[in-house]
Amino acid sequence: MKHHWIRGNLPLCKECVTCGDFCGREPKLMDIRCVWCQTVCHDDCNKPITSCDLGNLRKWILPPTSITLKSIWVKGVRKQVVRDITTPPYRPWQPMLVLANRKSGDNQGQSVLQMFRHLLNPAQVVDICEVPPEAALDICKLSPKTQYLILVCGGDGTVGWVLSAIDKMKLQTRPLVCVLPLGTGNDFARSLGWGSGYADEDIEDILWDISTAKTIEHDRWSVSIRNYGYFGIKRPMKTLIMNCYFSIGCDAAVVLNFHRNREENPALFKNRILNKAWYLGYGTKDVFESKCHKLNERIAIELDGKAIELPELEGIVLLNISSWSSGCNLWAGSGLEELPGEQSLSDGLIEVCGLYSSLHVGRLQVGLADPCRLGQAKTVRIVVKSGSCRSV
Repeated sequence: MKHHWIRGNLPLCKECVTCGDFCGREPKLMDIRCVWCQTVCHDDCNKPITSCDLGNLRKWILPPTSITLKSIWVKGVRKQVVRDITTPPYRPWQPMLVLANRKSGDNQGQSVLQMFRHLLNPAQVVDICEVPPEAALDICKLSPKTQYLILVCGGDGTVGWVLSAIDKMKLQTRPLVCVLPLGTGNDFARSLGWGSGYADEDIEDILWDISTAKTIEHDRWSVSIRNYGYFGIKRPMKTLIMNCYFSIGCDAAVVLNFHRNREENPALFKNRILNKAWYLGYGTKDVFESKCHKLNERIAIELDGKAIELPELEGIVLLNISSWSSGCNLWAGSGLEELPGEQSLSDGLIEVCGLYSSLHVGRLQVGLADPCRLGQAKTVRIVVKSGSCRSV
């Protein structure tokens, strides 16, 4: 495969492959770079005659010689999509598929998309605001025996969206999934060790972290909602998938208010710090309103078929991960109390905690309080009594 040379846009402090001196020193379009292996060369130096080996990232790159394209029309716009993939002759090869949500958190998705398209084959980098995950994952079916690496760039909601799409696709070989956190809370990424949020780190450093990461299993839970209408008539059951946590009461009310207002006024929710300020404002409002006061009288809970007695609470949280509400380890609490059981991402158990109030939530987030630990279970049944006010 030949090098594909373009002029300018060189990485900082990149050395010429011919003379070893730095390239791109002047503020203008100068010197050349191979778009695949990232080799750089001065305009005045002789170009290397060796073939392109795709560089350090070739394990994750879809080589241009291994794909064929076809044209399709999407909303009146002609686009090129991958029609066929042939396995390259080298090993190891685990193609990466980058699925980014440009609207997440600080709206960093657009720059992330550009940087990954700079390093990988643009066919591997998808903006899921334009192409839904199900359509993007079609590429995995073109080489069904290959295990893809899916990099999800977004918040917890984006990760859940992609995981649900993977379930629907029923791929022959399940892909591995990693996360570049672009959202506000990023609790899923925190629990897996990917950090609290992307802070403009070098993309190549992030790819290095991915290459050294270990694979772990992660529990996912099915949430079935049965609603009885008037005269006790059953409505159709709705089933959702839970990846992080599920809550009823005061904290759910805060998140619901945040979500509704962001849908109505997206321009006011474009910054991660500002988003957290909105959360604080809605939480403070609930402290005074206490709409979920005496929630324990409105619901009944069973853990593995055994009913439990509830103290006076304003919220219930079912935890699947160790991070809640932007990094708070709810199950561990302040660390001063002995835990009734260890928490794990893959033990088949879910932790159930109670919240006394929105003020209690604030104290939990700064490590000055402990939750009401109700127990661990493999199945949880929550009955919301008729006429109760609910926020889920």
